[in-house]
Amino acid sequence: APNAAAAPRPAAPAPAPSVPGKPAAPVLKPTVPGAPAASAPPAAQPSATASTPGPSATDEISTLRQLAPVMKAQNHFERLGLTEQADAGAAKIAYIKLARLYHPDTLPPGAPPELEKLKAEVFGYIGDAYRTLTDDKARKDYLEGLKAGADGKEEVDVVAILQAEERFRKGCIFVKSRKYTEAVSIFDEAIQLNPAEAEFHAWRAYARFCAAPDKKAAQPEVFRELQGAIKKNERCAPAHYFLGVMAKTLGDTSGALKHFKRTVELQPDHIDAQREVRMAAQKK
Repeated sequence: APNAAAAPRPAAPAPAPSVPGKPAAPVLKPTVPGAPAASAPPAAQPSATASTPGPSATDEISTLRQLAPVMKAQNHFERLGLTEQADAGAAKIAYIKLARLYHPDTLPPGAPPELEKLKAEVFGYIGDAYRTLTDDKARKDYLEGLKAGADGKEEVDVVAILQAEERFRKGCIFVKSRKYTEAVSIFDEAIQLNPAEAEFHAWRAYARFCAAPDKKAAQPEVFRELQGAIKKNERCAPAHYFLGVMAKTLGDTSGALKHFKRTVELQPDHIDAQREVRMAAQKK
């Protein structure tokens, strides 16, 4: 697995050049409130934010070392702390709670490589379970497989997940440097390695929009990709923010405000979206 230093997901970039002003970059933090349900797998508490691993990071690594093999041996329902009677709504709630603890965004700057690897593995199991149990057909097929005697366990490619995150971070750096074409290529690689990650699709769509010489002509395809990201994860704040940026760029003020408000609902500390909402209120 790669040994690149882990860092929280990069902040959303400034809007495309055609948007007036240059807002400060927001900090993308986990936006899902709550903690795992009592029936969920044992949870490691997020480690302290430090450049070198302290006792909390050591404790978390120890906990994750025990949790990873447990999750590997579980089926999708067990991984989310659910019974086989749980519906898609229960799976979403369980996923949201667990994502707050195990999503790659929760890694502190300078996290040790082993912590990065373990979180990627655990979150991979959680993500696989979520995608299967929230899709009606996939859930039905999965249940039938369990009843037929299948163990319901799937392998997670930890190396691919880590490589995808590394490429994603590189793509975001290209976006901030306004190297949009290069960013699209890097995001393509990240999506190839981990196609289920909604943020990858959202950022690629935004890079495509920024790279397009004719923004109006590019809008339909970019809109579809951003909506696809939201379908993968309805709480994907960057997708909503980028929809707002695109709408504002094309002169749809009311549409932009709607998306910016939704961004703030999902991520209350999103500085750029907050500013856009305040500016809109001041103009009234």
